[in-house]
Amino acid sequence: MATQLLMRRVTADTYQRMMAGEFVNEYKREERGVGETWDVLARILAHGFIESPQTHALAILGGRTVPGSPGFGARALSPHQVAEASGLLNVFVDGEIERRHRRLDFTGAQGGGTDGAPVISVEDCIRAFRCLRKFYAKAAIHGEGMVLLFAEAASATQEGQ
Repeated sequence: MATQLLMRRVTADTYQRMMAGEFVNEYKREERGVGETWDVLARILAHGFIESPQTHALAILGGRTVPGSPGFGARALSPHQVAEASGLLNVFVDGEIERRHRRLDFTGAQGGGTDGAPVISVEDCIRAFRCLRKFYAKAAIHGEGMVLLFAEAASATQEGQ
């Protein structure tokens, strides 16, 4: 099964409580639109350098580990990091996603083929990117933090029921 990305907007207070060691399952909004494209999209946003999340991929790879989080664990971005990530996403254009989708090596990525080409279409990557950008923009406007949960596809679906 593939791993999915689930994003949740949280208040600044909820973010602080989480960072103090309490996994709090309180959130204002939830977004599943990035889903299984997260790994390919993160590599596109990071221009292949996923070891350095302080790139445009901050929105997917950044933040701190949330103590006591379930599953594969959760990462959380502070309201300040959300605003920073939103700013980085706002200067990124669809055409650059298309160029990087054609040129980067996705070997080892979820959604990457054995030949290094992505199995996930460029259209799906652009759709996921737009969803990511919009969700971060709304969180930044409201001064919210972000929680990124990575879960198996079946688990993510069951959690939403």
